Amino acid sequence: MGERYKMKKEIYLPALGIVAGEILMFLGQIYIGLLIDLINLLAITLILIFSDMQSDIKKVLQSLILLLLMRAINLAMPQLFADTMLWYLLTYGVMFIPIYIIIKNQQISLNELGINSKNLHIYLPAALLIGFVISVFEFLITDPAALIGNLQPINIAILAVVMFVFVGGAEELIFRSIFQTRVEKVIGPSHGIIFSGILFGIMHSVYGLILEILFAIFFGILVGYIFQKTKSFPFVLTIHGTANVFLFGILPILLR
Repeated sequence: MGERYKMKKEIYLPALGIVAGEILMFLGQIYIGLLIDLINLLAITLILIFSDMQSDIKKVLQSLILLLLMRAINLAMPQLFADTMLWYLLTYGVMFIPIYIIIKNQQISLNELGINSKNLHIYLPAALLIGFVISVFEFLITDPAALIGNLQPINIAILAVVMFVFVGGAEELIFRSIFQTRVEKVIGPSHGIIFSGILFGIMHSVYGLILEILFAIFFGILVGYIFQKTKSFPFVLTIHGTANVFLFGILPILLR
């Protein structure tokens, strides 16, 4: 029991570091929060290099590095690019490099990533409906500005590529295909869904809205549960992408 607790602690402490950094950013202390993240990143890296801990624990810590890198890149890109669509494209596009490295390093199979075509005739219509419902509730919470000027097909198509391929693709690979599947092997399926869902929600602290964090936690747990039961990356990707297309494109234009 003591060894099992020790193994969990090696995961929870770095995760608490991520939560601490996000809370500081939520409170407006961006640079202090970023400093906490950098210290956490360095600590995890040193642990991975010098520790002889269990392989499953190391895999979870590697996936936590993805969250820290995503936040660092997320904060750096706005200083370089003012265009929001370009910012999304580059921020999440860069993340595919460490995602690929970890997939190769941990030898994660396509099946474990959930990349398959099973039951798509059932999953995709359900995903479109779930994504739309999610977008309506999140729109009421965040009231975001539209990322496109109008609803011309070309604008919707560009937004869909950014939100499905880059934003949804990167986040679902990180939080569901990699992190959730890694942490489930250490703390169990149920706790793994909750743990990954909470971190997913906490990573939305930059919106500065407590309701958005809580809703993102709910979304993370819901999509995590769907992924665990279906093992379908296209299912959760379509939910995420659909929600973002409506949230950042269609709903702001139609409802204003």
